[in-house]
Amino acid sequence: MSNATAFQPMGKTVKVFATGPANTQSNVFTITADSPCNQYYIVNGDTNAAVYVKISTTASFNVALPNVVPDYVLALPPYEYRVFTGPPVSQFANVYAKVIGDATNSSCYICPGEGI
Repeated sequence: MSNATAFQPMGKTVKVFATGPANTQSNVFTITADSPCNQYYIVNGDTNAAVYVKISTTASFNVALPNVVPDYVLALPPYEYRVFTGPPVSQFANVYAKVIGDATNSSCYICPGEGI
């Protein structure tokens, strides 16, 4: 589904946050899209430390820092953004996200869409 155009938002942005000390996972956050897509614009703009994002098709899962236990996470350095490809999301199929970080009160923003 990805294409070689600039990123196009296709759903609402959600702020995923873990309140508490470092290595505390967030609650699960639901991501929806207005149109089918499978890319996610993820921004780490709130901390001087890396955050790690896990996106899943089920709402029941855990996330861990990859230096504690290997995990299927997307690593995002401080004050950076990236477009990642992940599970498809649409108005009929939600995906779910959690974040964990190296710092207190880790967070990131996630927007579903298409493009680079």
